[in-house]
Amino acid sequence: MNLFIAIDDTDNEESIGTGRLSRMLAVELSRKGLAGNIGITRHQLLVHPDIPYTSHNSCACLEAISKCAAFEEVATVSRTFLIENYHETSNPGLCVIDKSTVPEALKQFGYRAQQEVIDIEEARDLAKRLGVVLWWYGETGQGCVGSLAGVGLRSTGNDGRFIDLAGIRDLKGVMSVGNILQQTAIHKVVSVSGEALSDKEVIDTQDWIRPTLNNNQVVLFVKKNGNFWLQADGKNKKAEKR
Repeated sequence: MNLFIAIDDTDNEESIGTGRLSRMLAVELSRKGLAGNIGITRHQLLVHPDIPYTSHNSCACLEAISKCAAFEEVATVSRTFLIENYHETSNPGLCVIDKSTVPEALKQFGYRAQQEVIDIEEARDLAKRLGVVLWWYGETGQGCVGSLAGVGLRSTGNDGRFIDLAGIRDLKGVMSVGNILQQTAIHKVVSVSGEALSDKEVIDTQDWIRPTLNNNQVVLFVKKNGNFWLQADGKNKKAEKR
């Protein structure tokens, strides 16, 4: 069984970010023999003065293979992990769902969270109506909105940047496309004009490769810069609190 596990609003200005915490959660689930990490994506939500956020208002969603099909145990361990590791003044939220059962309403909710301010109670009512596991903590539990949106956006297969994926954090310096594809779970490297690059083309990784979820594939979009290709959009590098 494949699960989506999304978290949001777990940090403060001085702490590690939600992305880092999601990677720690993946390690904890693996350590307990509950689920294996397929990949974690960062999803950008609406930045608005009416929405409390730490830096860039993004959530993180982990896709995991449940090794023992114990959905309830995965959800319980994830919840306990957040209680033990969230940071003071934050308002964490957690959503856990079977990948095969994500309703269309959650996808639309995710898109809305990128465009409008959504009331906390609306998110909780929607989860209750759909029978989705949604948990929150802290003074307001604001993170329930982002975590619910996170599973919706990840399930579309067309949103999010991978902050954790087999091999991507080991890529350094200048590499061929062929080597990148061999050493990671990236499916293909594509130019911004839509052309898939051959294995012989050369990429300057700049020690920071974060591919995109595109049409249910992991795609690294690149642009030409002199003799090398570079990741097409590196603007979120600063947004990712490691």
